[in-house]
Amino acid sequence: MRALACATAILGGACWVVQYFVDQDILYWIGLGLLGITALLAGLASVPHAPIWLQLIVGAGSVGLFAAVLTTLHSAADETTVNLALGAVAIVVFAIVAFRLPRAEKPPRHVGTHAR
Repeated sequence: MRALACATAILGGACWVVQYFVDQDILYWIGLGLLGITALLAGLASVPHAPIWLQLIVGAGSVGLFAAVLTTLHSAADETTVNLALGAVAIVVFAIVAFRLPRAEKPPRHVGTHAR
């Protein structure tokens, strides 16, 4: 789930960075959707062993928190500049997280009489 969150954050951030230079409104909405999915996945990852009802509440709360912070930042500064900054931060932070994900390793090969 972390890899999916990293991919959606990087793509959503890239949409917002490109939207700053190209000025296409569709890129804002695509980026918003992808970053909202990232917030949902981050919320779900914070309570992996909780009951389903609690995961739904935390996931919805994470998306709501993302929307509230975004709305506050938009009211405090220029929307396109805020989107550019948040897009760049999302790309950098989640690229670092993506490169730090554990790589799949081959299981050790057992040899001998009692090998499984």
